Amino acid sequence: MGILRFDQASLKTELDRIAAPLRVVFAAAVAERLLPAYVNFSHKTGWGNPQLLAEILERLWRDVDGIKMSPEELQQNIHLSTELIPQEDEISWVPDLAWAEDAAAAVVYALSCRQSGKSQDAAWAATRAYDALDHFVTTQEDIDPSTAGAEERIVSNPLIQAEFMRQQRDLRELLAVDREDESALIQKIRQRAKAESINVFNKGS
Repeated sequence: MGILRFDQASLKTELDRIAAPLRVVFAAAVAERLLPAYVNFSHKTGWGNPQLLAEILERLWRDVDGIKMSPEELQQNIHLSTELIPQEDEISWVPDLAWAEDAAAAVVYALSCRQSGKSQDAAWAATRAYDALDHFVTTQEDIDPSTAGAEERIVSNPLIQAEFMRQQRDLRELLAVDREDESALIQKIRQRAKAESINVFNKGS
């Protein structure tokens, strides 16, 4: 199999084919896998509130499972998670800030997808996963993006390829699911995303 490449437009087209609640599932799974990046960043710097961010994401999962947020609660959670996105002008820069920012932003986009129902919000969550891993691989492998072959070296990294495959797998399952099997699939994707989150930034995975 050839190298997978991220194509936001194609992803949005595929997301357009599934119901709005399942787009939220896709985005929430992306955010769940990225969450450890924010936790690690917070532990290193003392900045942020990983417990609150995890609770907000957990609340979104419960919403998908049928315990719906009111419009006011949803808007409040979007506001709170946006406030948790680290900004370079608020904290001394460390490499982890880049992928922690993407992790928190993915939660915001998952919530925004719940609010809007739009495929674009789910696609932006997936884009944040690509951005986070692009930053991570570039830093960890000490790659100069301006050098010849750098982009190919980055995108072909196993960590990035693994996340592309996870996104494609989730999308395939959501596209194929029967209405009566939706609840079981949502739980499967949720539990799997939690389990896979420990490996997203793990070079040994």
